[in-house]
Amino acid sequence: QDMTPGNNEIYCRTSTNGGSTWISSKRLTWTTGLSEQPVIAADSSGRLHVAWQDNTTWQWQIYYKNSEDGGSTWSTTRAITGTSGDSFYADLAAGPSDHLHMVWNAYPQVYYKTSTDGGGGWTTGRRLTWSGGLSGYPALAVDSSGDLHVVWDNDATGKDEIYYKKSTDEGVTWTATKRITWPSGESYYSAIA
Repeated sequence: QDMTPGNNEIYCRTSTNGGSTWISSKRLTWTTGLSEQPVIAADSSGRLHVAWQDNTTWQWQIYYKNSEDGGSTWSTTRAITGTSGDSFYADLAAGPSDHLHMVWNAYPQVYYKTSTDGGGGWTTGRRLTWSGGLSGYPALAVDSSGDLHVVWDNDATGKDEIYYKKSTDEGVTWTATKRITWPSGESYYSAIA
């Protein structure tokens, strides 16, 4: 994200030689709201997928677009969420079958949806957390078998800890939640690979 135009907008740069040189920035958003927190994924077909949050509608929602040509041109922007509350802090991953998977926060819980057609259509959002407290900052990874792994933080114990769950059927069913941190301090802003 960059606020050079006087408003936070999303930009993309690409390199075709392993990072030695970079093609000039391409602006991806042109809204009156703030476009922030971009995430990007590339699938095995070479498509690029970008998601971000924007508050043009006075509520934060998640938006998406993709590129079929390595970032030269981009699809039109589409809203991924349309909830009555705020949706933010998305993460995005592409699986070995080129299915896209997304998690995000709609406080106080974490939600998930998938696209099986390269970002053209998305399933209805599915709630992944049911705990007390606030669940936030989800992160997502897909392994080479197509299993999904999600981590997030939750403060139901009185301080933030990291929790985990997994799906082995592309998000249809999920394991029970596991707490994976037990320090004396706070744990948050998790990542997974």
